[in-house]
Amino acid sequence: MAGNIKRLQDRAAAIASRMSELASIEERSEDQNDEIGRLSNEADKVKTDLEFEERLAAKEAELRSVVEKAAPAPVEVAAEKPIEVRQILPHHTSLRCFNDGPDSVEQAYRVGRWIRGHVFRNEDDLRWCRDHGVEARAMGENSNATGGALVPEEFASRVIRLVEEFGTFPPAAENVTMTRDTLVIPKRVTGTTAYFVGEGSAITESEPTYANVSLVAKKLAVSCRMSTEIVEDALVSIADSVATEFATSLAYKVDLCGWLGDGTQGTYGGINGVVNKINDGSYTASVHSAASGNTSFETLDIEDFLGAMGKLPIYARAGAAWYVSPAGYAASIARLKYAAGGNTVENVGNAAGESFLGYPVRLVHVMNSTLGADASAVKVLFGNFGLSSIYARRRDFSVRLYDQVYAVNDQLLLQGTMRFDINHHSLGSTSEAGPVIALKTAGS
Repeated sequence: MAGNIKRLQDRAAAIASRMSELASIEERSEDQNDEIGRLSNEADKVKTDLEFEERLAAKEAELRSVVEKAAPAPVEVAAEKPIEVRQILPHHTSLRCFNDGPDSVEQAYRVGRWIRGHVFRNEDDLRWCRDHGVEARAMGENSNATGGALVPEEFASRVIRLVEEFGTFPPAAENVTMTRDTLVIPKRVTGTTAYFVGEGSAITESEPTYANVSLVAKKLAVSCRMSTEIVEDALVSIADSVATEFATSLAYKVDLCGWLGDGTQGTYGGINGVVNKINDGSYTASVHSAASGNTSFETLDIEDFLGAMGKLPIYARAGAAWYVSPAGYAASIARLKYAAGGNTVENVGNAAGESFLGYPVRLVHVMNSTLGADASAVKVLFGNFGLSSIYARRRDFSVRLYDQVYAVNDQLLLQGTMRFDINHHSLGSTSEAGPVIALKTAGS
């Protein structure tokens, strides 16, 4: 029964997607109009069949609630009842991932039941997941494999949300969602030009020019082993632990690609980071070099930072911020702030506010942290990355469990994947500064 519902739901989603594609075509062919008609008829049938299967499932749940007094299944779909999680009352430790709301432990429990049900094929857990809406739904690219299933909603939202919490590049850049493997976004390169003309003279024509920003989804993957004893004995903790580990590794790799990627396929998925692009010599107008002798974080002075600010175009100042490593922040910006006059014992003892010269400071762990002499190196970035860079997600996150790969060791293999791309499309040129300015140490 549950299999029929899922099959019908998947078909309904496919029909809706195809009809949406056809509806967006301004001039449809006769064959395309015929296809819309066929899809409309099929949609009506699928809807009827789905309603019938859902009525059967509701009746089954109602009957089961009478038979199984110990674990009644919810009957009313409109008003979802709170889930009583009795097995986790002794859980007193703080969760690292599921820790942001009153229902966080309950959600971790739901993920744990899902893991245990799909790993061990425990009928009670599988039925509990069906009864409480914790299902394995298709999220795009899924191939059936032994012990494999896609992650439930609570787990997926936690991982992606933590990527944007722990990572620094996604919240800095413009975020877009890719509906296909390749996304092309038009970009204005030049505009029209105004000319003075005399009476009766011809007006000189000018044309705006445009280019395309191309994004191609790259697949990022992470995997780990789990002991079957952990899944059996620590239902809540395993969901929290795996979500945290996956989120941390995904966030770290996205940051490396966005800030430092060198375009190599194996390490960075072909992505060029902003520091690498600025260093290639094509965006010299967006680089401010520190004064002679200022070759390290420790020797950067206030004039160096003011020089970088002065290069930033006016249109990019709203939403601009400083981006620097924690070590670099302490050795340069924090040092300059505390060296300023007017300090007292109280404010020197207080925590340093992460802002500088009227703009917020964003700490980026993967950026340059070298202390001491480090000539001609990009140390600090200043600007608005929402105007210069795009972080595009093709598919958020999916996970598959394998229970046979390490069966001899009584271990499980968990693999998670996401698809995304990064493009720094507007970093200026050799004559015009872009919306991001790089502060580079002096050559000597």
